[in-house]
Amino acid sequence: MEDIDDDFFSDDGFDDIPPDALQRLEHDAFLATQLGQQTQGGAELVPETRLNWAPREITDRYPQNEPTNAANATLQPPAQLHTGLTSDYGALDVGELDAEVFDDGPSPAVVLDKSGTFPDRPSHYAPDTIVLDEDEEGPRQIGSGLSVLSDLRKDHQLLEAKFQEENERYSRMESELANAKSMAETKTGEIAIIRSNQAKMIGDYERQLSNLRKAMAEELAKHKEEVEAAREEGKMLATENAFLKRDLAEEASRINQMRAKARTEEKAAPVTPKKSKVLPFRDGFNDEEILAASPSKSGKSKRTTPTLAGKKRRRTSRDSPTPLQLTPHGEAIGMGVADDAADEAMSDIVMDQSIPKGPSLKREPPNTHVMKQILNHRTQPHKSDIEAMAELAFPSEPERTLSSILFEETTKHNLGNYAVEHMQAILSMWSRALQEKFFEPIPMFLEVTYFILAFDESSILSLIDPLVLLLQETVEVNGVPRFKHSPYARQSFGQVRPTPPSELEPLVDSTEHVRMLYKIACRCLDNDRALEDFWRRIHYSFVLMMLSCSQPVGDVKLTLSLLMTSVRANSFGSIQESEQDQSANEQYIVDRVASLLCETLQPDEGQPPYTRVEICDVRLEAISFLMTVAFNPNEPADTHGSRVIASHPTTLAKLIRAMHDELNSLYSYPPEKDMHSEMINELMRLIYSVIHRHPGEVDLQSKLQRIPGGKQKFLVVMTRLAFSEGLVLEAGIEDETVEMAHGILDDAVNPEEAEALLEAFPHAKWEDPEAKSAEEKDTEMKD
Repeated sequence: MEDIDDDFFSDDGFDDIPPDALQRLEHDAFLATQLGQQTQGGAELVPETRLNWAPREITDRYPQNEPTNAANATLQPPAQLHTGLTSDYGALDVGELDAEVFDDGPSPAVVLDKSGTFPDRPSHYAPDTIVLDEDEEGPRQIGSGLSVLSDLRKDHQLLEAKFQEENERYSRMESELANAKSMAETKTGEIAIIRSNQAKMIGDYERQLSNLRKAMAEELAKHKEEVEAAREEGKMLATENAFLKRDLAEEASRINQMRAKARTEEKAAPVTPKKSKVLPFRDGFNDEEILAASPSKSGKSKRTTPTLAGKKRRRTSRDSPTPLQLTPHGEAIGMGVADDAADEAMSDIVMDQSIPKGPSLKREPPNTHVMKQILNHRTQPHKSDIEAMAELAFPSEPERTLSSILFEETTKHNLGNYAVEHMQAILSMWSRALQEKFFEPIPMFLEVTYFILAFDESSILSLIDPLVLLLQETVEVNGVPRFKHSPYARQSFGQVRPTPPSELEPLVDSTEHVRMLYKIACRCLDNDRALEDFWRRIHYSFVLMMLSCSQPVGDVKLTLSLLMTSVRANSFGSIQESEQDQSANEQYIVDRVASLLCETLQPDEGQPPYTRVEICDVRLEAISFLMTVAFNPNEPADTHGSRVIASHPTTLAKLIRAMHDELNSLYSYPPEKDMHSEMINELMRLIYSVIHRHPGEVDLQSKLQRIPGGKQKFLVVMTRLAFSEGLVLEAGIEDETVEMAHGILDDAVNPEEAEALLEAFPHAKWEDPEAKSAEEKDTEMKD
C-alpha cells in the first residue's frame, strides 16, 4: 500500500519541470488564441490536449527579430485557467494537477514561444529550448502551441504573398489608370480641337452664306432698280413718242390748212381810188415811187372788208387791240422799210397766230396754273419752297443747291404734265437724302407731296411704286430704333424699354408719313388694280414693326386704319408671292393685333405716359380691325378672316384675357367707363361669332391653356357677364352680351360646374340647353 501510495503520489515529475513552465504554457495558449482571432477572423484554435513528453531534448529556435505583440500581451491568463483545469471527471483542484497532467509519465517542459519572458522568475533552460528524455524514441504528439504557431506562420506567409500580389495589382491598376487618364486627356484635347475647328468651319460657312445672301440681295435690288428704271424709261419714251405723234399730226393739219387757205384765198376787194394831190414843190420823184419807197403810217394801204351795196362802210376802231408781233432775238428791230407784198404776207401770218383755231389751242401748256401753284408753294410761312431749297445742299455735293438740282431733274422729263415731272424730281431728291442721311429737306418733300396729292390726285397714283417705298424707308428711320426697344426684338426680348431721344431723328415725323400712306390707300379704294399694287409694295415686316407697343399711339392707330384697307375677299395684309407666305403673314398680323389688347404702350424716353383714353382708343381701333377681318363688309359671306382667327393658337385666348382685364377696369369706375363697356360688348360679339362660325376648328380649352391663368379668367369673366344685372358699373353691358356669355358657358362647363355656379348665383337665370329644347318640344306638341 505504501509502495502504491508512494508511486501514485510521486512528485518526481514536478521536480523535472521548470518553475515557470505552467505560466509559460498558459501565456503561450493565450497568445495563440489572440493571434488566431486577428489573422483569420474566427479560425478555430486547436483544443487543449494533454502533452506526452518524450525523454529527449528538442531545441526549436525562432527568429529573435519578429515581434508577436509582446508589448501588448498581458500575463493575465483567461479566467477558466485560474479557476482550475477541467477533464472528463469535472473540475479538479490544484492538488490533482500531478495526476491529470502527468498521467502518462514524466515529460519535460516545452518552451513554445519567445515572446513571453519572465525576468522575475529565472529559467533553468536556455530560451526556446525543449528538453525531453532521450530514452523514448520517435516523435510524440506535439502540443497545441507548436501547431498554432505553424498555422500562424503559414497564414502570415499567405498574407504576405497575397499582400505582395495585391500591391502588384494595385500598382498595375494605378499605371492603367494613369494611362487611361492621359489617353482621356488626349482624346479630350482632340475633341476640343475638332469642336473648335468645326465651330470655326460653321462660322466661316455662315459668314460666307450671309455674304452670299447679302450679295444676292444687293444684286436682286440692283436688278429690280434697273428693271424699274428701264420700265420708267420705257414709259417715258412711250409718252414722248405719243406727244411727238400728236405734234406731228398737228403740224400736218396746220400745213394742210395753210395750203387750203392759200388756194382759196380771195382777191382783195376794190377800193375807191384816191385823187392824187398836187404838191406845190416837186422834188423830181413821182408820188407812186415815194409811196412805194417809204410809205407812211397814215398813207399805208390797209385791207378792208368789202361792203354791201347800199350799206355804209364801217370805220375801223382805233381802240381794238392789235396783235403784238414778237421779233426773234437775232433779228434787227429797226427794219421798218419793206414792200407791200412783204407787209401783206406778214399781216396774214400775224392774223393766223392771233386767231387760234382748234389744233393750235392744244399746243399751249395746259398745266401752267398747276406749275405756278407748285412753284409758289410754301412750307415755311415766309419763304417759298424754291427759296428754302436754294439755301440747302447735299453733303456729298455742297456746291449745288437743291433748287438747281430740282430744276435740272424737272427738265429731264418731258411728260406733258408738270405735276408728275415735279413729283419725280422730288422723289429722286428724297431718295438721295435718305441715302446720305440728310433729313433737313424731308419735311418739305412731304408737304409738297401732300399738296400735289390734293391738287392732282392722278399724278400721285401714277407714282405709287417709288412713293410707297420711300415712305416706308422714311418711317423706318425712327421706327426701327423704337422696335429694337420693344419686347419682340432680340436685343430686349421680353422687356419693354423706352427709346432714348439720341437714337431718334426729330426732323422725321413718322406719324405724318404713315398718314400719307393711309391717304394714298384711301385714294386707291375705288381702283382695285391700284390698291393691289399698293399692298404689293407694303412689306410685311413694316406692318409688324408698326404694330409693336413701343411705337407712338398715332402711328399704331394709323397702321390699324391702313390695314383695314387691305381686307380683300380671300386675304388681308400685304400681298405675298406664295399662299404659304400669305397665310403666315396673316397669322402674324392677327397675333400682333390681339397682343395690343393686353399690352401697355410705351412712350419714348422723357415723354409723359399715355393716358387711359389714348390706350382705350388704340384698343378700340384694334377690335375694329379684327371685326373687319372676321366680317368682311365687302364680302359678307366670306369666312376667310374668321377662320384665321379661329385657327390661330392664342388669338381667342388673348381676346378672352383682354375682356377679363377690361371688365376689371370697368369695376374701378374710371372716367372712360363707356369705352371699356364698348370694348367688352365688341369682344364678346367677336368671340361668340367666331366660335359659332367655326365650331369644329375651335378647341377653346386647349387654347386657354397657352395663356397663364386662361381657364380661370375665362370662367370668371363669362360668369360675371352671364349673371350681370346691368346695374351701376355694369350699366353699359348690353343684354345681347349677357346672352352670348350664357351660350358660351353652356357649351364650356360640365353639369357639376353649372350647379356650383347656380349655388354661387342663386338669383340668376340659368338656361339649360337640354331643358330648354325639351320645353320647346312640349310647347310645340301642345300647339
